[in-house]
Amino acid sequence: MKSKIGIFILFFIFSISCRNEQKPLADSKIKKSIADSIAKVRAVQPVNAVRPDTAIKSAFDDPAAVANNKYSHFDQILLKDLSYRFWKYDAGIDGAVSISPAQVQGKWLKFFDDGRFEQGVYNKLTAKGKFTVDNLGFIEFTPSEAKEKKSEYQAKFNNDMLILVGTPKFQNNTLQYRLSRILERPKIQ
Repeated sequence: MKSKIGIFILFFIFSISCRNEQKPLADSKIKKSIADSIAKVRAVQPVNAVRPDTAIKSAFDDPAAVANNKYSHFDQILLKDLSYRFWKYDAGIDGAVSISPAQVQGKWLKFFDDGRFEQGVYNKLTAKGKFTVDNLGFIEFTPSEAKEKKSEYQAKFNNDMLILVGTPKFQNNTLQYRLSRILERPKIQ
């Protein structure tokens, strides 16, 4: 009986040692299989893929094409449209708070062709200075008074409506205004 128990213990120890020896072999096979799968996935690329080191040609690389492109002159078109008549503030948003029409009643903005702007409430002029507009529709206001801060907005323009969306450049990205074109300054009623 002792010999049966001894044989069983030897068989048990032998089987444990065989499992430990086979485990690294199994791990290496799994790692190799995973590496092969990754290599196959990396090798397959979509038909229209562009490698990062490939130079991408653009119409903007050709100065003649840029000169003929109407969108490269968007700043001039926008400047001409902005400077036509007055703009009346209709409403707005400051962060999560709505700016009601009553809060901006009588507030107006006037752009001039030469890059000047004026802003006011009814007959009172509250700010003036210079502005610049780029071909992406970003308008930067530089007030003539040193105590007033600069601001930048992205203009969304459609006929007689203008949306000014603040940008983070001068920390006024929480502001948004809707303006409409009017013939003359608002008058007190």
